[in-house]
Amino acid sequence: MIKLNDQLKISILVLLVGSYIIYDQKPRLMFKDNGEFKQFGVKQDETIFPFFMMVTVMGFTVYYVLLLREGKYV
Repeated sequence: MIKLNDQLKISILVLLVGSYIIYDQKPRLMFKDNGEFKQFGVKQDETIFPFFMMVTVMGFTVYYVLLLREGKYV
């Protein structure tokens, strides 16, 4: 059976809530005016900050910060 430590549980919760808030707000940086996701790229109608990438970075960052707070630096 998989055992989840407290940092991982908190990270998953923050990731789910943060993802929902970002998706609900639909910032123009990641979404088109009609609410669809923008494609990844550097053209005018594309973005360098797609939703999937921001959620991934947010998840790793939250988990890493929680590990640092506990004192596990390695």
